[in-house]
Amino acid sequence: SVVHAVGGFCAMALAVVLGPRIGKYDKHGTPVAFPAHNLAFVVSGTFILLFGWMGFNPGSTLGATDLRIGVVAMNTNLSAIMGAASAMIVWYMMFGKADITMACNGMLAGLVAITAPCAFVSPTGAVTIGLIAGVIVCMGVLFNERILKVDDPCGAVSVHGFCGFFGAVSVGIFAD
Repeated sequence: SVVHAVGGFCAMALAVVLGPRIGKYDKHGTPVAFPAHNLAFVVSGTFILLFGWMGFNPGSTLGATDLRIGVVAMNTNLSAIMGAASAMIVWYMMFGKADITMACNGMLAGLVAITAPCAFVSPTGAVTIGLIAGVIVCMGVLFNERILKVDDPCGAVSVHGFCGFFGAVSVGIFAD
């Protein structure tokens, strides 16, 4: 919660101070989509982060002899997969097409949300956390863009702020 939620909400404060990018909103205030410039970099970067998270979450057990390391690694992967899947499904249901960049944000949302509770939840809890995080990131992006009119270029506020807060709360909700 300290790293993700605080960082995400600091990113929101900075986005408010900086204001939207030129061309982000048309003359009627409707948001204009800025597609990713290089999808291969987006997907590669997401998988590099997933790989790094495998050192971060399981490595936080401070010893490979701790039998929780397998549970932590499994929960981390399950939440990431479910976050990507639910974000892609939500986006498809809302807009009629799947968006790989939103699936990547969903994967990161699942990773962020499981970071706090990864050692304390069951695999079923990890799946549930990932599914919810994928929905939160989609709704968060739309809420920031359409309601708050905050230009968050890569979804950092939704991924880290909203899902980081959800992850901290998830420890209490899903801990076994």
